[in-house]
Amino acid sequence: MEKSKCYDIFITHAWRYHEDWTRFSELMDKIPGLVWRNFSLPWHDPAISPNTEVGGRFIRSFLETQIIPVQVVVLLAGVYEVRSARRWVEMEIEMARKHNKPIIGVPAINKQVVPGEVMALCNVSTRWDGAQIIATIDEVRARPQCSTQAQGPDPGIALH
Repeated sequence: MEKSKCYDIFITHAWRYHEDWTRFSELMDKIPGLVWRNFSLPWHDPAISPNTEVGGRFIRSFLETQIIPVQVVVLLAGVYEVRSARRWVEMEIEMARKHNKPIIGVPAINKQVVPGEVMALCNVSTRWDGAQIIATIDEVRARPQCSTQAQGPDPGIALH
């Protein structure tokens, strides 16, 4: 019997459970036979202030440990569009690039397209469809490595 693939994914967040984050996780959980691990944990100890030097370093390090082991980072446009979330999402994108992780854009819930501003941060995009998300992840996983310089759509990967 063929060993099933395991998908290690980081989903962008801003230290709270946004509806898009929850919906994406639920969508992945409902895909029959899918083995996936969600490395994003939108929680931190509220006693640790990200506005102090020590707290900021701790939280940044914690985020980085969530991103390092994954195969892809999913950039949820709905989370990025929340102004208060941008600081964290931009940090997650920076770390994804630092560690050569492909970034897959997903439109906000009930939207069909990833906005241009968000797409400029991604390598590729997909829509809210479980099979299509997996196909897109498989496409980027098949690539030797994502370039740290990648910005905008990768011409070698079809947009979905």
